Amino acid sequence: MFKKPMRLDKIRLIFFSNGETDFRQFEFNLKRMLWILLVVVMISSSLFLGSTAISNSLYQDTTNSTLSKTNIYLKKKIKTLHSSVDKLNEKINVLEKDTEDLEVLVGLTSEEADSQMVMKSLLSNKDLVMASMPVDYEYRAEQMSGYLDVLEARINRATTLQSVIEDKFLQTQKEIKYIPSIKPVMGARITDKFGIRKDPFVERVKHHNGIDLSARYGTKIYAAASGKVEFVRKKYRLNKGYGKVVIVNHGYGYKTLYGHLSKILVKPGDKVDRWQMIGRSGDTGRATGPHLHYEVWHKGKAQNPEDFILD
Repeated sequence: MFKKPMRLDKIRLIFFSNGETDFRQFEFNLKRMLWILLVVVMISSSLFLGSTAISNSLYQDTTNSTLSKTNIYLKKKIKTLHSSVDKLNEKINVLEKDTEDLEVLVGLTSEEADSQMVMKSLLSNKDLVMASMPVDYEYRAEQMSGYLDVLEARINRATTLQSVIEDKFLQTQKEIKYIPSIKPVMGARITDKFGIRKDPFVERVKHHNGIDLSARYGTKIYAAASGKVEFVRKKYRLNKGYGKVVIVNHGYGYKTLYGHLSKILVKPGDKVDRWQMIGRSGDTGRATGPHLHYEVWHKGKAQNPEDFILD
């Protein structure tokens, strides 16, 4: 006879108290307990996984919402920057146009302007195209940065050129003081012009290197610009040359000659200012009557004095 193996279907727990006869016992069905434990584990796992999924979902939604708001904010900021850059570009266009006008005004040569284009060599063809045509940024920071670099280069060039123009203007302003610009005889009319004419003494066509200004004998003669008296001739031969003569060197290649004077009030080396009296008109030398023969020379070449008279 074989005994049946003991089945562990139930578990009995017995608790004894301090007394000898006082005890309690509990009996549990093992299978039921295992099922209950399994159900509890499954429910706990489901709750844990569900709460984790819900937390992740909530976190993801919050993160997405934050990123979306940040993206909207950045787009608005870039649009504002885009608008500011466009306005800056318009101002730079005006600045460059004004700079070009100033270049012409002060007589800045293209060589002088090009020599100051420090940024020109730094601008690539791509940059030049970007600077000369509208750009759709599409919120790309790299493209925006490149465009701003070009704008900065254009500003630097215009600023540098304006500095050169300012120096040129100050130089020109200084030169103006020494450029002949007035009639040496106040209110006089021109009786003989610059250029080819028939010489009244030899009755032949000759070149007249200056102009003749009407002036009664003894009329005040003024220096046409500031300068230094270079030559004075007080002795002369009758009917020969310009008689009593004063030549003023104004610097910057300019000289003026005043002929047929009756009286000379300056000497070589004297510094004179525009509108300073240097002599009086007369008819010394080869002259048909009292008047002033007036010449303007620049870098050794006779110029038409009428081109310099502004009064």
